[in-house]
Amino acid sequence: MPPVSWFPDQTMKRSTFPARRAVLLLAWAASLAGAYYIGNRREPQLPSRKAGVLASIGERPGHGQTSPGARKAALATALAALPSDDESEEEDIPSGASDVKFPDMLAEIQAMPPGVKRNTALFKLMRHWAAADGPGALAAAATITEPKLRSELRETALRSWASASPAAAWQAASENKNGDLPDSRMELVFAGFGRSDPAKVLAFFDTHGKEMLAHGDRAALVMDELYERGHHDALVGWADKMPPGKLRDLCANRILDRWARYDPLAAKSWMEQNPGAKENLVPARVELAESWARVNPAAALQWANSLPENQRDSEYYSRIYGRWIQYDRNAAANYLASQPLSPALDRPIERYTYEVMRQNPADTMPWAESISDGKRRWEAISRVAEVWRRRDPAALANYVSAGNFSAEQQQKLLNKDRK
Repeated sequence: MPPVSWFPDQTMKRSTFPARRAVLLLAWAASLAGAYYIGNRREPQLPSRKAGVLASIGERPGHGQTSPGARKAALATALAALPSDDESEEEDIPSGASDVKFPDMLAEIQAMPPGVKRNTALFKLMRHWAAADGPGALAAAATITEPKLRSELRETALRSWASASPAAAWQAASENKNGDLPDSRMELVFAGFGRSDPAKVLAFFDTHGKEMLAHGDRAALVMDELYERGHHDALVGWADKMPPGKLRDLCANRILDRWARYDPLAAKSWMEQNPGAKENLVPARVELAESWARVNPAAALQWANSLPENQRDSEYYSRIYGRWIQYDRNAAANYLASQPLSPALDRPIERYTYEVMRQNPADTMPWAESISDGKRRWEAISRVAEVWRRRDPAALANYVSAGNFSAEQQQKLLNKDRK
């Protein structure tokens, strides 16, 4: 292994993984705030606000006697009082808001002057409307004249409908009877699942297991979203009760991936107590290894090294070192250099080589030479030589002439660019 003393100086890369903070469910009277992102197809981030900001808006006793002008004035006043920044988390979808006359609200908002406030109010309205009446919200969004805004509002409505009523939105998106739902309708439905009440979504997964398994990664990402929204206990309890099978393994691996980012030892214990199918052992360990490396790569490597030798899959090392190199290349290289050469370390060494070769190709070349696999070793040597040749062709020539290279290899290293 190359000596530690000549590691190229690196700028350390670190990353933090703060958990997304949970956001309280609010009533319709919470706010009509947030930021409408021009040019962005995603739903805008809408600040959560305390209930009562729009207490004068919506259907309530006596509302029918309020003049249109007064309602518009109240709406404008409430909107003006809200902040215009977009730093807050998007608030969760409410479960109903059935006391609001959404068509009336739509008419009032459409009467506003064009601009961010109007668009923000439309998005907020569609989110609440779809939570109470998905088909009605989609139909209403279709009446918006601006093409881009109309498209984004329909996406928002479908996503919100899926959050409030997973089964109904799933059926509508799957059938798409009128052929007018967004092309990304299934992605939007799965995105809505991730923002929903976990009891609803997990019950849906129980009854639609085959369909969820067919969607693979999309279904797995729902687990990620629910976990980051603070539903650890619900997910773990649900997975513990699931019957063995591919869907259970798929979901359990995603839970394991998220859990190990915060408490790898607890995640490891859960994995060992709930191993799942035999063929899922390596994939589960891969998830544990990579996520453990996000918080303590040295400990993750100690765990991998503690496994029986015939169970030390090279992918564990590749994922662990990959994350470590991403966050702190010097520390990773120091640890890597201290390990005995092994085919299991080829990919980490290869990655480190490509990360630093442009800074000091001469000192990087020993890393390339230490790769066990002949094909990968030659590829790495060739790539480093290409950089070195541009930097200092004479020094490369000295290296090549002193090395154990065939005449053909010398010609390639000295004269031919890598293809």
